[in-house]
Amino acid sequence: MVITHKLTDEQKKILERMHSRVDYIFETYREYFDALAEFDRTGVLKNHGKVLYVRKYENEKENEDKYLNLQ
Repeated sequence: MVITHKLTDEQKKILERMHSRVDYIFETYREYFDALAEFDRTGVLKNHGKVLYVRKYENEKENEDKYLNLQ
């Protein structure tokens, strides 16, 4: 069973304005969203070609200790 809601003209205008605002945000900040997606994949946050932050993993220290035999 499908329930449908009829929107008034005012609600349709509000919905269109909301969509246009979201589209504007995505267009304006696309490079930042892409940088965050890359950070999730690689652990390196870059903006305009500059490295801003490199994620350090908790087990990275353990791996270094094992490599250096410092257990």
